[in-house]
Amino acid sequence: MWRESLSNAWESIVSRIRPFDYSQKNAVLVPVAALGVGGMLLCWLRSGRKMKTIDMGDGWWGAGERPPKGKEDTSIRPFKIETSDQEIEDLHQRLDRFRFTPHVEGAAFHYGFNSSYLRKVVDYWRNQFDWRKQVEVLNKYPHFHTTIEGIDIHFIHVKPSYVPHGQAVRPLLMVHGWPGSFYEFYKIIPLLTEPAKHGLNEGDVVFEVICPSIPGYAFSEASHQKGFDSIATARIFHKLMNRLGFKEYYLQGGDWGSRITTNMAQMLPQSVKGLHLNLVFIMAQGLGKMISTMLGAYVPWLVGFSREDVRRFYPFMEKNIYEVLRESGYLHIQATKPDTAGCGLNDSPVGLAAYIMEKFSTWTDKSFRTKDDGGLESKYSLDELLTNVMIYWVTSSIVSSMRYYKENFSKDPRIHDRVSVHVPTGIAAFPQEIVHVPRVWTKKVYKNIVTYTYMPRGGHFAAFEEPKLLAQDIMQFVRKVEQL
Repeated sequence: MWRESLSNAWESIVSRIRPFDYSQKNAVLVPVAALGVGGMLLCWLRSGRKMKTIDMGDGWWGAGERPPKGKEDTSIRPFKIETSDQEIEDLHQRLDRFRFTPHVEGAAFHYGFNSSYLRKVVDYWRNQFDWRKQVEVLNKYPHFHTTIEGIDIHFIHVKPSYVPHGQAVRPLLMVHGWPGSFYEFYKIIPLLTEPAKHGLNEGDVVFEVICPSIPGYAFSEASHQKGFDSIATARIFHKLMNRLGFKEYYLQGGDWGSRITTNMAQMLPQSVKGLHLNLVFIMAQGLGKMISTMLGAYVPWLVGFSREDVRRFYPFMEKNIYEVLRESGYLHIQATKPDTAGCGLNDSPVGLAAYIMEKFSTWTDKSFRTKDDGGLESKYSLDELLTNVMIYWVTSSIVSSMRYYKENFSKDPRIHDRVSVHVPTGIAAFPQEIVHVPRVWTKKVYKNIVTYTYMPRGGHFAAFEEPKLLAQDIMQFVRKVEQL
């Protein structure tokens, strides 16, 4: 009985549904589906328009309390580097007390700075190096100080000596890293501000160059508070450019300069016309990256690697693990207890020179570890290298420059990869850089790569070592951006 009742009820339901034919279904389902798809498309478009950025925020890094708003000194003050007999005499006395440490046989630069070659450097420093002359060299470009967020920011600002009528001059902010300084850019500045005079082009791309010192480096005051990182630096440099009257500008950086300028592009993309880098940091890891690393050695085309990527990237363990471990001991010290080693370096000019100049050996060319003189004078002069060391020495800035690692690595470094860079980006990949990042990986963060150049030679200190190559790549990049 219950079966018959159930059967009759089911037939009744079915008979009511049948009149709801396909045309009626379509009359309801099609608009609903269209509405759903349209809604999803609208959400996608809206999410695409809303670009994720790093919050600019604000900060105070000076000693004591921040003055009331409107009472801060915003003036731009000319600055000149000076020295004295007392400063030079103190240096000479310390150099005279250099205590030699014998190295093991065949050490070359495998154990760090070769002490026999260090003895030669110290002798040159003490008896031939002319700091007064180098101060004149440093002062050939205009220097300035301005106070931002409670600390004095040092920068040089170089304009073209002659600009033809109708010629556009593009502002370019160039940021150094460690253990470099603003001095790294002295050879590339004339190529960028007066390219035609140096045979680079017909003068179609001309820059005025602004090179600030990272706070805590050289003649920029160090932060008096904890937590001063690359994001704080990016904000300060945006404020500097705004104070100089620029609303839109190009950025260039390597080492810490790469991180800072990337943060600037992530923070205020509307102010950044283009970003050029000679070092790329990609911190994010994942299964996809692991798989592409494994497959890239055998089927590179499958994971987007070029032949040059393969040549620079493999063997993977040697070039990306062992090589990094050999060259990153300093990083672990500076990211954890920078003041311990830093205080000793700040007291000994010889120790400071060995610590800094050793990086200019192996970071310029890894094979230089096998040379007794670290290959240093094959790429640089002792005057150039010692001038950079002297900038750290006379400003007592080695400790604060090392603290920059502590402040940045105290936070999760992957936060920088979570905000994409959408401004036009140019990358110059130098073959002797500490690590190589394939273009396909850089696209995970830098979404608008205009140029990616496999440079024919050169290492970490590109502007210092290969100024013409770097200048040409910057100009090529800017030309393409201007045509977009």
